[in-house]
Amino acid sequence: MEKRIIIAGSGGQGILFLGRLIAYSGMLEGKDVTWFPSYGAEMRGGTANCTVILSDEMIGSPVIRNPDLLVVMNEASYNRFLDRLMPNGVLIYDSSLIDIKRHREDIETIKVPASELATTLNSTRQANMVMMGALVAATGILDIGSVIRAIEEMTSEHRKDSIEINKELMMLGSKSINPFVNRTLS
Repeated sequence: MEKRIIIAGSGGQGILFLGRLIAYSGMLEGKDVTWFPSYGAEMRGGTANCTVILSDEMIGSPVIRNPDLLVVMNEASYNRFLDRLMPNGVLIYDSSLIDIKRHREDIETIKVPASELATTLNSTRQANMVMMGALVAATGILDIGSVIRAIEEMTSEHRKDSIEINKELMMLGSKSINPFVNRTLS
């Protein structure tokens, strides 16, 4: 198993953190992982993207030309990366911010109103956690328990109060994919 992922959006949307979280969660599951960030000089508001590879075998290169999975959180990133997604790949996008005008018939498209859902918990800057929950529910590439453990281990001491809200946001993302999810994240 090897999954090649591109995550893209604007600086300040938590794109790089989302990528690190995926990689760290995969590492906790014993997978070989790479995480390769890329961002514009202006940071917040500029472009940001990263690549993540999760594999059961050694990874030869962190460079991804054509991902299996594309997660986008703004329209500019959607336009930039859509054509690179492999046929039969999966596109997960923030439908609160992206109005899709062109469609590809050869991919699975999953819309998640991430920014809108994050707003319901007064966490507009944490829509990335909604996307994480949706990604886990839609793809099954990671176990939610690994993701929770990764958040707990990655969160700095002065931000520990954000762990519970991140769990709630991931549950909202998961429910947006599977409305029958009733369990709580622990």
